[in-house]
Amino acid sequence: MTIASVDYLPDQPELRVAPAITARKFARCLRVSRTKLALTLLSALLLCASIGAYNLQNSLLAGRNTANSCGWYTIENGDTLSDIAWHYHITTSALARANVISNTNLIFVGQRLCIPGKRASTASGITTNGNIRWYAYNALGWSDRPQVRHMLYRAATRHHLPAKLLLAIAWQESGWTQHVIAWDGGIGVMQLMPYTAMGINSGIGRMLDPYDLQGNLDLGATYLQWLWQNFHGDLPKVISGYNEGGWAVKHRGIYNWHYVNNVMALMHNLN
Repeated sequence: MTIASVDYLPDQPELRVAPAITARKFARCLRVSRTKLALTLLSALLLCASIGAYNLQNSLLAGRNTANSCGWYTIENGDTLSDIAWHYHITTSALARANVISNTNLIFVGQRLCIPGKRASTASGITTNGNIRWYAYNALGWSDRPQVRHMLYRAATRHHLPAKLLLAIAWQESGWTQHVIAWDGGIGVMQLMPYTAMGINSGIGRMLDPYDLQGNLDLGATYLQWLWQNFHGDLPKVISGYNEGGWAVKHRGIYNWHYVNNVMALMHNLN
């Protein structure tokens, strides 16, 4: 049997003190953990309350603004209330008041805002027999550039097109603006002529309305997809064809290099 020397035996007073210190440390850690847990739960409750208030606000607004038919904008990352107000040429206070927002610095990504004075279009730009109306200003849908950009990306995916090509042509044509009709009758973002839209509808067996943003983008992307296939992805010819027509490019060549070069430059700068 080995007997330890006195030097290696623990000091008896320390043996009595150590458990008390350990107990105090444990109690302190327990209090800290409880505090952190309480703060976490409080934060979660505040977040749920904010989301609940936001959902209630949207429900109330939807009911209150049905009669007003106000335009709607969905908040994206980086948006501020003042920027949105500036874009729609209204004051921040008017926008906040229309949406029952008490703190103008507290808005949420995905939140829908009522834009007072921007009425949603209820008229149709296409008749029951498929004819597209000319200069039907009352049928024009309202849009904003972030919304158009997002929908252009989705349209490019659906129609198997390079996204930058569709973005660039849409910008060249209208600056991503749906609520505009050109002097020659070109409609909206993709600046579709009524007879061009009717020809595309006939080709795909549908009745898409170019005065509606979604219909406009699908019509323009369909035409661009046809050009892409017919010219086997030859970019200058595809771009030129959208502006002067595929038949003209095929039989006469490219005569609108200024347009083509602008679009190709935009493809490098837009995202």
